Amino acid sequence: QEDDVTYDIINVRALTTYDNALYILTYRNVFKYENNQFSTIIKGTDELKELMNITDANSSIELQDLDFDANNSVLYISSKKGLIAYDLSNQTFSVVEGTLNKDITECAIHNKTGNCYYVTPQGVYLYSNLVYESDKVLDVHIFNDIMLISTTTGVIRYNLNNNALDEKQYDTVNYQVNKALYSEKYNTVFLATEDKGLVAINEDTFKISIADTLENNAQLIDVMVDYENNIWVASHNVKSTGVSIITNNVLVNLLYDDEKWNAVTDKRVNAVEKIGNLVYICAKSGLYTFDTTTSKISNDSDIIMNWLDEYLPTVGLDSTFHDFRDVEVFKNNIYFAIYGVGLVKYNPSTKDILVYGNDYISNDDNILGINGLQLASKDALLNVRSLRAFDNFITIGYQGNSQGGVIKLENEKYTIYNTTKSAIYINKTIDGKILVDQTDELYILSNDLATKTTIPTVENVNGNRLKFLVDGNKIYYTMNSRLFCYEANGSEYKNYEIIIPKVNGSIVELAKVKINDNKYKYIIASQSQVYIADTLGDDTSSKTQLVNYEMYDSTNGLRSINANTSGYYDEVEKKYYIQTADGVFTYNFNVSADDISALKIAIKSIDADGNKFYGNDLTIDKNTNRLVFDLAVLGFRPNKGYSVYYKLDGVDSDYVQLSEGQNNVSYTNLKGGKYTFHVYALDEFDQKSNEITITIVKPYHLYEQVFFWVLIGLLGAAILAGINFYFIHSRAMKAEKREAELKEITIESIEAIARTIDAKDSYTNGHSIRVGYFSRVIAKELGMEGDELENLYYIALLHDIGKIGIPDAILNKPGRLTDEEFDIMKSHTTKGAKILADISTIPNIVEGAKYHHEKYGGGGYPEGLVGEDIPYIARIICCADCFDAMATRRVYKDPYPREKIISEFERCKNIQFDPIIADVVIKLIKEGKLKTDADLDINDRLHKNGDTK
Repeated sequence: QEDDVTYDIINVRALTTYDNALYILTYRNVFKYENNQFSTIIKGTDELKELMNITDANSSIELQDLDFDANNSVLYISSKKGLIAYDLSNQTFSVVEGTLNKDITECAIHNKTGNCYYVTPQGVYLYSNLVYESDKVLDVHIFNDIMLISTTTGVIRYNLNNNALDEKQYDTVNYQVNKALYSEKYNTVFLATEDKGLVAINEDTFKISIADTLENNAQLIDVMVDYENNIWVASHNVKSTGVSIITNNVLVNLLYDDEKWNAVTDKRVNAVEKIGNLVYICAKSGLYTFDTTTSKISNDSDIIMNWLDEYLPTVGLDSTFHDFRDVEVFKNNIYFAIYGVGLVKYNPSTKDILVYGNDYISNDDNILGINGLQLASKDALLNVRSLRAFDNFITIGYQGNSQGGVIKLENEKYTIYNTTKSAIYINKTIDGKILVDQTDELYILSNDLATKTTIPTVENVNGNRLKFLVDGNKIYYTMNSRLFCYEANGSEYKNYEIIIPKVNGSIVELAKVKINDNKYKYIIASQSQVYIADTLGDDTSSKTQLVNYEMYDSTNGLRSINANTSGYYDEVEKKYYIQTADGVFTYNFNVSADDISALKIAIKSIDADGNKFYGNDLTIDKNTNRLVFDLAVLGFRPNKGYSVYYKLDGVDSDYVQLSEGQNNVSYTNLKGGKYTFHVYALDEFDQKSNEITITIVKPYHLYEQVFFWVLIGLLGAAILAGINFYFIHSRAMKAEKREAELKEITIESIEAIARTIDAKDSYTNGHSIRVGYFSRVIAKELGMEGDELENLYYIALLHDIGKIGIPDAILNKPGRLTDEEFDIMKSHTTKGAKILADISTIPNIVEGAKYHHEKYGGGGYPEGLVGEDIPYIARIICCADCFDAMATRRVYKDPYPREKIISEFERCKNIQFDPIIADVVIKLIKEGKLKTDADLDINDRLHKNGDTK
C-alpha cells in the first residue's frame, strides 16, 4: 500500500535484494519492500513507453526478469521491448545501449566489470554485441569469471576473461537445463533440469551427481542456496508442483549414489549391523554389505545370497524370496533372521552356512517346549523376525498364524517359549534377563524360559507396543505414537508419559547411545522422524515434555522408517545407522555445530496499544499501557528445537526463556523512563543467533517526577492556606476573585521553589528571583506582554531547577572546578529539562532550563546551538543570568560597576549574546532600569531581592 492506494502484487516473475530491500518484478510493475512498507518503482508501463518512444496505445512492455549491479547501485529490468536500467542513486530510468526493441527474457551481472549480459531469442548479448548465438538459451548465471548459459540441450561455460567458450565443458550434460546456480559454500554448480532432477557438478573434480529422489523431480525451474546452506528446488510440474529442500545437516544417505543399490527395486531396510569395515544391511529384497572403506556395496554378501538362491527351491520356496529381517553377531558367527526361511548362521572366516530350519529341528531331541503349549506346526519356527545375542545364547522372536514367542538357541539346542502373540522385539534387562515386547504385553523371561514376569504398563491406552528401551531402573516403551516410562523403585513402580511434539506415525525406534565417557544421547524415531535428545525427561509429573532435542524428517531427506525394524550404533565412529524404506541413513555425532549455520531472529513489529512501530529506537506515548514485541525466528529448520531468551533492562533482572510455541513478549504499565530490550535465540546446537537490542523511551508523567511531588507538597500547603483563607476571610468573594487568589498561590509556590533552588547554592542566594525579575524587565522592553511576559517570568524563575540534582560538594566548592566536576555542573541544564518535561501549562518551560547556557556564536552547552537556533526565551534568560552574575555581590567578588558590565555586553555581542537583546540590556542599564549592587543602597538591595512585581 502506498499513498492510500493498494496495489495487487500478482504474477510475480522475479525477486532480488539489495541494501536490505526486496525488489519484486511482476508482469507490469516493479515493487520495493523495505522497512515493512511497499513502494512502487514502476507503476504500469506508461512511463516506460515514453522512455522507449512507443506511441502505440495497445503495445505492451512485458517485464520478464531483473538483477542488481551491487557495485554501481543499478537495477536492470528485462522486458519485451529492451533492457531498462534504474539508477537508485538518482532514481532515473534509461534504456541500455543497443537493447531497444529487443525481446529480453533474462539478465545477469558480472560484478567485476558491472557488465549486464542478457538473453534474447537469438542468444546472449552484451550491449549490442552477440556473445553466444543460439535460439535455445533459457537462462544465464555468472560466478567469478564464468558465465553459465542454460539451454534446452545442456549448459555452456563461457569464460568472461577471454570472451570465449571455457575449456572445461560439462560434456555429459546433454539434457534441458532450466536454471544454473553456483554455490561458493559447496564449490558446486547446481542445475535445475527439465526431467533429470537436480544435478550437482563439483567444480574441483567435475564429478556429476543427480538428486533424482526429490518428490517434485520433474520440470525444475529454479534452485537456491539459503544462508544456512540448504538447497531449495522449485518445480512447476502438473503432478508435483512445489518446493523441495535438501538440508545441510548431519543426516547422510549411506547408499545415495551406489549403482548396485540404485538398481534395487524394493529398497526397504529392516536391520543394520556393522562388523569391522562392513555394514550388513538386511532388506526386504535380500542381504547387502556396504564397505565403509570404499563407500560401495561389496561382494561379501554374494556368498550368502547365492547360497540362498540354491537353498530356497529345496524347501519349496520361490527363489525370489529374500526377506532378511534381522542380523546379530554371536560367538564369531553372524546370524540372520530370514522370514519364511528361519535362522541362518554364517561364519565369515570359513564361509560356512547353516540354516536352522525344518531339517534341523525334525529331531525332537533338539526341541524343549516350555509352558505345556504344543506347536501347531514346526513351520511357525521358520517365521523368525528379531534376534538378540546374550552371553551364552541367542534369542529369536518369531510369529505364526496363531502362535508366537521366543526361541532360545544354546549349545545348538532349541528351547521354545510359546504364546498366542508374536514377539515383536527382544532385549536384555540390566541384570541380563530376557525382556520381550508383544503388541499388547511387556514381560521378562528367566534365562531358562521357565518363568514369566509381566511388566505393569500404563492402563487404558490403546495401541501396539513396538519398541522399548531399558535404562537403569526405567523401561521406556511405546504405544503407537506415544512414549511411556515404567520406573521401578523396589516393590513400588509408576508409569508416566513423555510428551514428544509433532510425532508423525508410530514410534518404531528407541536407543540410548554413548557419545563419550560422560555424555549420552537418546534416539527416538517415528515412521517419518528422528529425534536426537539429551534426556527423556523426569518423573516430576504424570507427563513430562521432551526438551533439548534435534529433529530430522523428510526436509532432511529422511525416508519412511519401517516398523518392527532395528537400527545400529557404531560407538567407535559415533554414527547411528537408521534403517528406512529407501535405504540406510547415518547420523554422525562427530559433526561439529560449526558446520551448521546459526538461526537468525528478528522483530516483526512492536505494538503499543494497537499502534505498530518498527526500528531499533522507539519513543512511545506516555499513556501507553501495553507494549508487545512480535518475534520471528528465521531459519530453514522449522521443526528443530530452539529457545528464545529476552530481557527488558530495568524490569527483568536476568534473561527469561520464552515459552515454547509463543512468538511475542508483552509488558504492561511500564513507568516512564528509558528501557533497553534484548532478545536472541539458541538453536539445537546451542549456537547463538544475532542479538537484537531495541531502545524504548517512555516520557514521564508529571506524577512520576520528583519535581512534581515537591511542587504538589508546596501547592498542597498553598491550597490549604488558600482554603483556610477562603473560609475565614473570603466567604463572600466572587468566583473570579477565588481563581485569582489560587493563581497567586501557584505563582508564590513557583517562587518558593525558585528560592529553594537558590538556597541550595550558598554563592548565589536570591539568584533565581533576580533572574526572573531581570528577564521580565528585558522582555518587556523587547515588546513582550500579557501571558507571554508572565510565562517568561515563571520560566526564568525555574531556569536553574536542574541544580537540585548537582551534588552540594560541587555546587558549593570554594575553589575552581575540575574538568570532570564542570561536566557534572553543566548537566544541570539537561537535568532541569527532564524535571520540567511534563509541565504543559507553561509553554516552552523546558527551553529556559535547557538552553540558557548556549552561546549566540556557538560553543555553549548542552547542544552547542548557534544564533537563532537557540530559543528566543533562552537568549533573554542568558542575558539576564549574566547580568545578575556581574551586577550582584557574591562572597567571592564585588559587583562590577555599570561601565564594566556595559563594556562586557558590547564585547560579547554575537559571541555570547544575541546582539539585539544585548543592546536592549545596555540601554536599560544606562537608563537605570537595571541596577547593579554598586548602584543600590542596602534598602534598595533588600527591596530588589524581594520584588516579584
